[in-house]
Amino acid sequence: MEARVRPARPEDKEPLMSFIKDVWGGHDYIPLVWDRWLKDPTGRMFVVEADGRVVGMNRIRFLEDRSAWFEGARVHPDYRGRGLASMLGENSMRVARERGIRVFRLTSGSRNKSAHRQIARIRFREAARFSVYEPRKGLRLSPGPGARMVGRHDISSAMKLIWKTKEFALGRGVAWHEFNAVALTPELVKKRVREGSLWRTGDAVAVVREGGEGGPRWEEISFVGGPVDDASTLISSLVGRDKKAKERWIFVPQKSPLIHMLRSKGFVRNFAMILFERRAAKG
Repeated sequence: MEARVRPARPEDKEPLMSFIKDVWGGHDYIPLVWDRWLKDPTGRMFVVEADGRVVGMNRIRFLEDRSAWFEGARVHPDYRGRGLASMLGENSMRVARERGIRVFRLTSGSRNKSAHRQIARIRFREAARFSVYEPRKGLRLSPGPGARMVGRHDISSAMKLIWKTKEFALGRGVAWHEFNAVALTPELVKKRVREGSLWRTGDAVAVVREGGEGGPRWEEISFVGGPVDDASTLISSLVGRDKKAKERWIFVPQKSPLIHMLRSKGFVRNFAMILFERRAAKG
């Protein structure tokens, strides 16, 4: 078998969608984002050809924290197990290194064992596990007192609160956005403050943003951490602020003490995922 990886082109869409349309029972998000991804200057999309046939793809996105995010890896069922996914991954790491990027991350569903084996082959290691919670249908929350948007004058104290939370440590110091994990660096925290997406109650802090992957928009609490009582008040005040959102998700690292609180308030786990990471050698 002869195979090569090359940049994606508009004409690759049809052969790829011919099999991607059946992934996840026909609910794969790739058909919704293909056109946007192809034009997006923050990332690069690649395909793999085998014997002259386009049989796989992936995308690399360059994130705000100077990391590279790998996503959208798909290989035709007839060509799996032949090393094509590894070719795509190695190519993406080479492209990232050429840009001076040394941190690579990706995520996978916690039950996708075949993907985990493939991820291990390109030497990514598990960094953290997350659960994503959503409010039970019909759940009504009573906003608590004291929730406020963090202002520029409060950035330093908010950053210190974030750093000392169990959630920051358990979650490898990342926040999520549209299933991309980005490190909560001081620069990123300042940006979230300028956007008006960082909130605080007592000693609890949360990042709240709008998300979506080509379909209906959702509301996401992409990071929340701090004392359980303060976090409970903060979550009650923030969930449902976006009245137009079709779904509302809270990203919490597994083993966080906030999980019991979420369940007791009427939140249910929608799914679980693993964050994988690889760091390139310096030099």
